[in-house]
Amino acid sequence: MGNYFDDVTLTLTAPSGSGTAVDVSCDVTAATLTPDTPEEIRKRLCGQKTVTGTTTWSLELTWDQNWTAGATGPPVVDPGLSTFLIEHDGELADFSIVWPLEATEATGTLRCKPGAFGGTAGEIAEASLTLGLDGPPTFGPITTTTTAGEPPGDDEDQADDETSYAAAS
Repeated sequence: MGNYFDDVTLTLTAPSGSGTAVDVSCDVTAATLTPDTPEEIRKRLCGQKTVTGTTTWSLELTWDQNWTAGATGPPVVDPGLSTFLIEHDGELADFSIVWPLEATEATGTLRCKPGAFGGTAGEIAEASLTLGLDGPPTFGPITTTTTAGEPPGDDEDQADDETSYAAAS
């Protein structure tokens, strides 16, 4: 298995449990699930002891700002991550990070909040943000889902679209 974090898919769904999944993979340059387990060394009369607290999780994101509003199509165009976060400020959103090279995915629920707007002149406007999770993430093998109306593994239309686009350019 490879450990390159490449060809990864990050989708967000808000509101949690009932919204439409939005693929923000092409905006994101880094996505890291980070645990934090507090530890404290306590000195007691009988000696010292390390007390361990409950682990909390966060999703650290770095992305190229994308303020696209999206469109219902056709073609359907997902909103940019910057727009998604500000539109769902304060809401819970389900997330899925699918890592094919490791044949695994992480899923969970995070708390949305807006990211930065703007940047340095002459450079790509980048943003970084840490989003807290509502409970621990779940890790496991990739679950297969298909888009409505498209059979699994049917990438033929996409290849045709890319060929048509390349020929038209």
